[in-house]
Amino acid sequence: MKRDYRHDLEKTARQMILVHRVDTLIRLILRTIMKNIRVKHSGIFLYDKYKDEYVIRVSKGRRGIKIPEGFAKIKKDNSLIRYFTDKELSSFDQDFLLYNRINYYLKYSRSKGRSDLVDFLEDLKGQLSLFQAKACIPGFFRNDLIGILFLGAKEGGGVFRPEELGFLSVLASDVVMAIRNAWLFEDLNKQLDKNKKLFLNTVIAFATAIEAKDKYTSGHTERVVKYSLIIADILSKTDPGVSAEFIENLRVAALLHDIGKIGIPEEILNKKGILTGKEREFIFKHPLIGANILSPIGEFKEIIIGIKHHHERYDGKGYPSGLKREETPLIAAIIAVADSYDAMTTDRPYKKALSKDDALKEIKRNSGKQFNPRVVGAFVEAFEGNKI
Repeated sequence: MKRDYRHDLEKTARQMILVHRVDTLIRLILRTIMKNIRVKHSGIFLYDKYKDEYVIRVSKGRRGIKIPEGFAKIKKDNSLIRYFTDKELSSFDQDFLLYNRINYYLKYSRSKGRSDLVDFLEDLKGQLSLFQAKACIPGFFRNDLIGILFLGAKEGGGVFRPEELGFLSVLASDVVMAIRNAWLFEDLNKQLDKNKKLFLNTVIAFATAIEAKDKYTSGHTERVVKYSLIIADILSKTDPGVSAEFIENLRVAALLHDIGKIGIPEEILNKKGILTGKEREFIFKHPLIGANILSPIGEFKEIIIGIKHHHERYDGKGYPSGLKREETPLIAAIIAVADSYDAMTTDRPYKKALSKDDALKEIKRNSGKQFNPRVVGAFVEAFEGNKI
């Protein structure tokens, strides 16, 4: 029976979103590979940014070799790394590397009199033999090689089929995003332990990671923060609850309001047409995904509330909880107005931007329906005072 790789990928992707430890994440990834591809062993070379080298973090196998974690390390000039990163080798298939293709490459290089390539390929063949690797799949973030998945021989013998290589390539892409997120979490926790004032650098990195997924929202996070703080500043003049602490929490919540989009497939985020019902369900999940991602950070209680409820509506027709009127926390109600205004005044895949004046009319028209009237009043005051 043909295996449903898409189902397994979606299941693994959902699990990876919630994993914040790199080692745990890698074990999940290798378990997925072992289940779907049925190889004797598998592992991953993961880039160590502190040592500027690649290290085997985990190797899993019942019948193949088991390499102790951290035992094997390779430098950037290693032939295995160069195969995927050296532009001069682009004539080879750099999407993946199969051991049984190296002999073909050697034969071709010898026929062309390329002794330099022959030496390189012989060394590459030796590297794969050392780890008994029959297939290697790279994982990139932009132009940076984050890791290389390697697989031993298949349990029943035979070659890797195109659909298996396709599964591994998509998995490698998801793995890179998940590992980067896990790295950011580890960095975030270190920052919190050392000095809470420094953790905002990591928060900004999170926001950058979000916008890297959605090419149509460049600068969106920064603008939502700006508009939110302007609204809060006006509200603080009459509401003692809008304190310095409230405003600092608002700043971070606005920075991370869309962090849950890390868990949404890029083809949905960047789709130009109308979303299907299932795709809309994915989008509706992002506030809860964001809240779940940040839930281990106790200091983020108020921030998480702002992230979780920034798509609630004043009339109770929003999501995820259907909160009505003042049930929606003020921190979320402020972000809702700032987020909606920026969405209306920015080109998106599915619509052209409104003018600022037309967007203001929409905000006013939806006061008491979609938006908290008190927040709308502060927004209008800021707009008419040329602060927005």
